[in-house]
Amino acid sequence: MNYDLEDVIDNLKFSYISKSSIHGNGLFANADIDENITLGELDGQFIQWDLHKEYDFTLEWNAITKNILLVRPYRTKYSFINHSREPNLEIHYNPLRIITKKSIKLNEELTLDYRKEPLPDEYITNIGDYL
Repeated sequence: MNYDLEDVIDNLKFSYISKSSIHGNGLFANADIDENITLGELDGQFIQWDLHKEYDFTLEWNAITKNILLVRPYRTKYSFINHSREPNLEIHYNPLRIITKKSIKLNEELTLDYRKEPLPDEYITNIGDYL
């Protein structure tokens, strides 16, 4: 899918999108950010994993349980956060939000450990060594 970075929904504060050494484009800190700061909340529609698999009509999603996803049909800054086994961000639930796990420096790439989401077993199996 083609998109302009200007069309991405700005749902995470203190961040900008730029080329990543990890993968494609990434999300970076536009200021020094302290530990335990909420960068933003994620919203969307709850659907069954099987429905998402069948129709694949969403651009981004979060696993809430192994069977339920929170999906968004649009691109937000969240979708530019790359994976790391030593992340500086984490997902918190109720409400779903992105929080700094440690202090982050200006221009440092923001990362999450994707393995921390309750992903369905088949997704983990199919993604292979990337995680």
